[in-house]
Amino acid sequence: MRWLLIDKILEMEAGKRAVGVKCFSRSELFFMDHFPEYPIVPGVLQIEMIAQLAGKCIMATSPLFLPVLTSVKSAKFRKAIEPGDKAFVYTEVATRQSFATAVGRIEVDGIHISSAEVMFGYIPIPEKMRFHAVGNSVSGITTTEGI
Repeated sequence: MRWLLIDKILEMEAGKRAVGVKCFSRSELFFMDHFPEYPIVPGVLQIEMIAQLAGKCIMATSPLFLPVLTSVKSAKFRKAIEPGDKAFVYTEVATRQSFATAVGRIEVDGIHISSAEVMFGYIPIPEKMRFHAVGNSVSGITTTEGI
């Protein structure tokens, strides 16, 4: 994946909740164009941060299925994330048999920056990808290890 937007998973209760962190440096490619005189993290990438962390949380209980983003509901952006910021991402996940939902928020220095509700569908992981996916599973445990 080209855009890995979570540097480390700090906490995870598989299939229920997770906390992750992303540190933004001025060298991030998107800062060159968004915007040259006022570099900020695009809102769509903030949604992706929430979705990536929630997806890892879902996969921790269902390692043979890939959660794919199917909808974004009520994304809200309150403040900008700038170069040098350390963003903490929080997600609460609810899994069902054929889909999952997640509510997530991003904070910088304890200030609420953005939030979104997202929904995922499941697709079976192809056989050739299964070893890697299952090998990274943290099924059923709380972890404080990184990605």
